[in-house]
Amino acid sequence: MISKRWAGGFILTGLMGLIASPTPGQSTVPRPVPPAGPESGAPHELPSNQESGVDIDRFVGRPGEAFTEVQEGLLTRSMLRAGNPYALGPAGAVLEYRDDLALASLPPRGQSRVIQALPVRFYYVVAGTGRLDAGPDTPGHDLHAGVGMLVAPKAKHRFLNTGDAPLDMIMLTWTDNEGLTVAQDIKVVDTDLIPYSPRRAHWVHSSKPMFGVADGVNITLSAIMIPPLSYAGPHAHIKGVEEIWVKAGPGPGYALLGSEIRKFDGVGAFLSPPNGLTTHASMNLNETSPQVWLYLSRRLPTVAK
Repeated sequence: MISKRWAGGFILTGLMGLIASPTPGQSTVPRPVPPAGPESGAPHELPSNQESGVDIDRFVGRPGEAFTEVQEGLLTRSMLRAGNPYALGPAGAVLEYRDDLALASLPPRGQSRVIQALPVRFYYVVAGTGRLDAGPDTPGHDLHAGVGMLVAPKAKHRFLNTGDAPLDMIMLTWTDNEGLTVAQDIKVVDTDLIPYSPRRAHWVHSSKPMFGVADGVNITLSAIMIPPLSYAGPHAHIKGVEEIWVKAGPGPGYALLGSEIRKFDGVGAFLSPPNGLTTHASMNLNETSPQVWLYLSRRLPTVAK
């Protein structure tokens, strides 16, 4: 079947033939229509969200839409939490391998209790200044935006806000570490001291790795820079891959999820639906400034040969 565009091309060719006769030896047979769609061999789009039946708002979370809870002196607002990403259910309850992803805040000049929790904990500072230690009279680490912390199960730790603004941190917790043992009680990484990798993934991702399997966790935790006016190459993930993206800084950011786009004003997160159909990409529409997104990803386990 000839598309309207190509049909119009033949009409135009016919009209031009009335104006200019072909030169001797020139064929008057119109060129064949190039194939379109899958038969052309070129990539083509996956089904729309309406065709695949996915509700992408189940996979999106914003702290401003959550009730504030108090955990050991930290004010937490959950964005995504444990649930079933393969079936209908409450919004945000889509994490198969993690317990909770939240924004944790500490008021100005405040401090938390000494925390000694069972789950593995990852923190990443998005705003404010503070200090992390294991309790009174223990060595500590200075905190500012861009500092990541990995805390082993039952390891004592405490937060102090040393500034006049809230200390805001992304907090990811999980109990099932798939048999791995966290290597250190507390490990702190300042991403300001890590250069971006020269290798880029999905067109534009430049990473600053923080923690991974070498640290005894079943997840890769990295800060990803997305340049101005760019977005990552859209791609989908399959069952068993849990890939969480968190917009970590101020200003608006956008997530492409299948055939729809969602906006984050400040901190927000989404899980890439593990259905093999819904593509995702983080987008930076700012004309001058790069954006930082956190990449929190559990891949399929490596099978020994």
